[in-house]
Amino acid sequence: MTNGVGGGAGRPRLTVLLAGREEPALAAFRSILDGLGFTLVQAGSVAEAETACREHQPGVVVVREDLPGGGGIALGRRLREGGGESPSFLVLLLDEEARLPANGPDVALFDDVLCRPWKAVEIRARLRTWERVVRLQQDLQAGLNRLAAANSLIVQANERMKKDLYAVAKIQTSLLPSTLPALDQAEFAWVYKPRSELAGDGLNVFRLDERQVACYVLDVSGSGTSAALLSVSLSRLLSPFPAQSTLLKELTETSPGYRLRPPAEVLAELNRSFPLDLETNMFFTILYGIFDLRSGVFRYASAGHPMPIVLDRQGRARTLTGGGYPIGFVDEARFACRQTHLHPGDRMFLFSDGLVEAMSPARVPFGKGPMIEAMRSSAALPLKQGVERILAAAEAWCGEAGLHDDVSLLAFDVKAPLSRPGKGNAGGKAGGRSRPRSRHGWRASPPHSRTSGRRRTG
Repeated sequence: MTNGVGGGAGRPRLTVLLAGREEPALAAFRSILDGLGFTLVQAGSVAEAETACREHQPGVVVVREDLPGGGGIALGRRLREGGGESPSFLVLLLDEEARLPANGPDVALFDDVLCRPWKAVEIRARLRTWERVVRLQQDLQAGLNRLAAANSLIVQANERMKKDLYAVAKIQTSLLPSTLPALDQAEFAWVYKPRSELAGDGLNVFRLDERQVACYVLDVSGSGTSAALLSVSLSRLLSPFPAQSTLLKELTETSPGYRLRPPAEVLAELNRSFPLDLETNMFFTILYGIFDLRSGVFRYASAGHPMPIVLDRQGRARTLTGGGYPIGFVDEARFACRQTHLHPGDRMFLFSDGLVEAMSPARVPFGKGPMIEAMRSSAALPLKQGVERILAAAEAWCGEAGLHDDVSLLAFDVKAPLSRPGKGNAGGKAGGRSRPRSRHGWRASPPHSRTSGRRRTG
């Protein structure tokens, strides 16, 4: 039975369920509630009360101890322990105060207990208190629901961001060398260890033509999505394919149909295309070089990037000269093009500053000295294992904290004697002589047996 009486403006009326047999005592209690602005629902048994709770979801349930069908205690237990929809506030009506112990488990099921004789003023005051408690609980639940909805939106947005970041990371990984040039004259290997999913470093090595091999290592300032996107853009721009980029290879009408742009010219063009953004303060350093397979000359230019290190077959290390401003720091900056002659047995390393600046737990940088020592100690290893050993030495230096910056390391061994124009061929074989051994004692492998084209490591 439902009796709709006046409710407060702006909010749904509070529903009160009276559960008990129809008798003068309950009728007297019901008459006290009339006119207070509540929706009154009445149930005559435990089963009816459970049905009413499901249908009307009352904020307050007032139940007689002698409720038919099992009693008010049984209803309270079932409502609290999952036998039905649990109301916000549960009140037990007793005929005598001594019927139940004040601290007993049965009384603990209820939020309030009323004993006869019932006083109208007291009941009305308590009912208003019950209403305030219920309203506070409803407001709290509504707030929790809004929070859950907002959290759901955040989770969805985070999932979209994760997918976007994964897509960027996948693109970035795809731009790393999947295969390396297979040559008689040189062997290449690299390792790449980003600090997080997205990195600001980039590297590549590729043939420009039958005689020239290009390589670069770049390092974008900062980290995260913006650095990774700039790294991806630069990797696409520094493409060996004329259809994608004319930065490295300029098309001409005369034979052979292209002109290889010198390293200094490439960096100058990058400097014009990527001025320093004062809002983000993003910039990048790069070392770009071209290795001539016939002459053994490595031409290079640097824009604020760490200089390569060359290790000869006796283990002597030398650092190439150079420097220059990072890209975008100075308008119309000029970059010097330098060159060095590489000999069979030389091993050259190009790297980002994340390697030399790897920090120990005591905040001591790895430094150039330990890095060169790691290069020497790995010189007897095959090139791929050697660069992995160098990275492992830097990671061991950092301890459990790990690397604090992205690390890129690109290396190549000069293997076969390099022929001069008019003397032998580009592969270094002449006069039927067998392929010479490298400084490590093993013979240079033919192109089809190369194993240096590895995927990203670390």
